[in-house]
Amino acid sequence: MKYRLVGIGASLALAVILSGCQAKANTLVKSDAGSVTQTEVFKQIEDQAPTQQAVQELTLNKVLNQRYHVSQAAVTAKLKAFKRQAGANYHAILARNQLTEAHLKTQIKANLLLEKAITAKYPVTKAQLKKARTAYMPMTTVQHIATTNEKQAQKIIADLDAGASFDSQVKKYAHNRQLHTTAGRLAPFDSYTQALAPAVVQATAKLQVGHHVTKPVKAVATTDTEGQPTYEIIKVISRQSKAATVTNDDGKRVTVANYLRAQLQQQRMTDKQVQVATIRSLFKTAHVKVVDTHFVPAFSNYLTAKNA
Repeated sequence: MKYRLVGIGASLALAVILSGCQAKANTLVKSDAGSVTQTEVFKQIEDQAPTQQAVQELTLNKVLNQRYHVSQAAVTAKLKAFKRQAGANYHAILARNQLTEAHLKTQIKANLLLEKAITAKYPVTKAQLKKARTAYMPMTTVQHIATTNEKQAQKIIADLDAGASFDSQVKKYAHNRQLHTTAGRLAPFDSYTQALAPAVVQATAKLQVGHHVTKPVKAVATTDTEGQPTYEIIKVISRQSKAATVTNDDGKRVTVANYLRAQLQQQRMTDKQVQVATIRSLFKTAHVKVVDTHFVPAFSNYLTAKNA
C-alpha cells in the first residue's frame, strides 16, 4: 500500500500561516508610504479560493483535535514511510507542493485525525473484510515482457505455448536490458499495488503459479512508450499464501486481516462522498457556524443553510 496524503497543497501552508495570525492588526511591513498589517492582508485575500480552503481546513483541524488524538510517534512513523516511498524525489515533492517538512507533518497529522473520524463513522465490517480477503491477491512474483507491437506479443505467447522458455523470450524481445539480468522478473506486488497498470494486476491475479497469459494484456499508454499502448506478457513465478503476514507501510509485519482493514480504510480516505459525510457529521456535532459571510462558500458542502 502506498501512503497517500489527502488535501495536500498550498492551502495547507496558508492555513498554517493564518493559524499564527493574531486578531489584532499586527504590522508586517513599514514604509514612508504607510504600514501593511495582517488585517489588510487578510482583507485582500479573504475571498480567494486558497484562503477559503485554509479557513475550512483550520476549522476541521480544530474539531478533529478536540475529538481525537494522534501521537507524535504515529506522525513520525508515517513521515518515515512517506520518505521511504518518495526516495530521492522527497524534496522535489515538497517543493512541488510548496511545503516544508513541518507543513508536511501537520498534514500527516490532519490525515491521521480524519482517518480516525472516518473509521469511527464507517467501521470495516466482518462481511467487508471477508469480501476483501476473497478478492485479495497476495504478494506475487512474475516474469514480464512488454512490447508496443501487438503481433509480436502474440508471437511470444505462441512460442511459449510451443515450449519456449520465458527466459529465452526475455533475452530475445525485452528492450529493457535490466530485465535481461533478472530474466524479466518484477519486484513482488499484491492486488493493491499502484506501481503497475490495473490491467496487469488483474491479469496476474487470474493466473496460477507456473502459468502465463493466453493473450497479451493491453496496458494504458505511458510516456516511456511515446503515447502507444503496451502489450504485456506475464508469467507467475511464485505467490505467497493468504495466511502469511504482510509488511505494511510502516515496515512492520502484520496479519493479512489487519493489512486488508488498513487498505479498506485508506480507500475510504480517498472517497469524496465518505469525506463529505464525515465532515458534515463532525461539524454538526461541534455546532460549527460561519460568522463571517465571506466564508460561507467554503462550508457550503458541509453545513446546512441555517448554520452557514
